[in-house]
Amino acid sequence: MELGSAERGKPKDKALVGAAGEYYIAFRLSAEGYAVGMTTHGARLIDLVVANPDTGKSITIQSKTMSNALVRSRKWGPYWKWRVDTSRRPAHKSFFYLFVDLKGTPKQTPDVFIVSSVLLTPPLLEEYKDKESELVKDAWCVIEEKDASKYQDRWDVIRNALS
Repeated sequence: MELGSAERGKPKDKALVGAAGEYYIAFRLSAEGYAVGMTTHGARLIDLVVANPDTGKSITIQSKTMSNALVRSRKWGPYWKWRVDTSRRPAHKSFFYLFVDLKGTPKQTPDVFIVSSVLLTPPLLEEYKDKESELVKDAWCVIEEKDASKYQDRWDVIRNALS
């Protein structure tokens, strides 16, 4: 049997990594009884629309997935990080970011960090500005190990928003 690129140690295609995260989120939410729609490839900001058929309430999700989001730093301790869009980041109570760490292998269950868009501000959000123009050129969501329990596998946050 031929090994896939991940097993051969080659870098994974970013689009496939992103799709794996989206499909994992869709699986988890569908298994809980929610109607989940995935947007077309290339849709800006929204990757999934989730509705509760019992209440009629819905939310939107932008997923961010990394093959290995966990960074083990001697200086700062363990933390997870994902790149986020530097342009528009809407902030409202029915829009969520779900940050997925695939842990480098399909043999482990991914970690999912659930963050309301309203909460995606510093210190969770680190922005790096261009020195000359002062425009944000790069932005990352960074979750330190000491704060992980506030966001990691907090599917109750989604359930509450849909109830």
